[in-house]
Amino acid sequence: MEATAKKDAIIVGVEFRDSREKGDDSFAELPLLVASLGLKIAGDVFARPRRPNLRTLVGEQVVNDIKYLISTTGAQTVVFNEELKGRQRNNLEDELEVEVVDRTEVILQIFADRATSREGKIQVELAQLLYSLPRLRGRGGEELSALGGGIGTRGPGETKLETDARVIRDRIAMLKGKIRQLSVTRGTQRKQRMSRNMPLWSLIGYTNSGKTTLLNALTVAKGYADDRLFATLDPLTRKGFNPVTAKQFLITDTVGFIQRLPAQLIAAFQATLEEVRFADFHLLVLDACDENLDVKLDVVTNTLQEIEASDIPHIVVYNKIDKRDYLPRTYTRDEVFISALKKEGFDELYKQMKILEDAHSVKRDVR
Repeated sequence: MEATAKKDAIIVGVEFRDSREKGDDSFAELPLLVASLGLKIAGDVFARPRRPNLRTLVGEQVVNDIKYLISTTGAQTVVFNEELKGRQRNNLEDELEVEVVDRTEVILQIFADRATSREGKIQVELAQLLYSLPRLRGRGGEELSALGGGIGTRGPGETKLETDARVIRDRIAMLKGKIRQLSVTRGTQRKQRMSRNMPLWSLIGYTNSGKTTLLNALTVAKGYADDRLFATLDPLTRKGFNPVTAKQFLITDTVGFIQRLPAQLIAAFQATLEEVRFADFHLLVLDACDENLDVKLDVVTNTLQEIEASDIPHIVVYNKIDKRDYLPRTYTRDEVFISALKKEGFDELYKQMKILEDAHSVKRDVR
């Protein structure tokens, strides 16, 4: 549930000098993530400690800086870009006297807000419980919320879970059982699609890169497309037609990726991500207007490696060229530039899809 009233939040970026990750600009994404929850950013703090502080992650001086911002802005929530341990969060809340959350919690809450299907809700709840379980001790005697009242909201009306770890583990086991059933159902549906002897493409990409808009343009699908993060959680498979090959193909849209996608989400969304792993080909969709294209492409390819889907033949699709000041002069064999919204560049896209299909025979084994 999103915050009912817009709350002020302080965002905190942390970069440890002893373990700096090259190309990590995830702090630049944090305002967009926070805004997705209806929170208004009142200020920000960026810290570069040498190593994590066991008590507060960032140390006393940074905590004092955050306190000052809270006192001058009246912010009611502090959001850390780095994941917090339960004890660290408790210590910070005691010192700052406001709600403290981290990037993982924000992303999980966004997924909870976006989930509408039964499958999506099951997967999100599992991800939240996997995140909460190791933090039970750190939260003391507080009760936990399965789907929560939403970051930035407190008080009555929240669904509570007992803090007993055994109860939560039982719930996790039950949800995993439901997801296994969903996986079996998806496997049956996948075999039915494969029996049609059509190439199966999967849309992969950074969140908000226009994947669903591209699905709608390539097919007669009417998938929900919106200019916001994680607009699509549930896979949607539709039939398309390639005028170059004069043949039909199947294409699936699924959840978008982001830097440091929580491990709990990847674990919980295994049934959904199977659609990515079992595709014949991938269309890797990126926003052509993004200033950090190389970083975003690395995030997508690294996530594919993490879910064991990096060896599937692919085309890199740079979308939203209608918003660019100039167009590239040449195309390479494995990348195209398009506007899914205006259907520009589709002739080249269809040609590249044919080239890839001709170069790789489609396997029709039982998967």
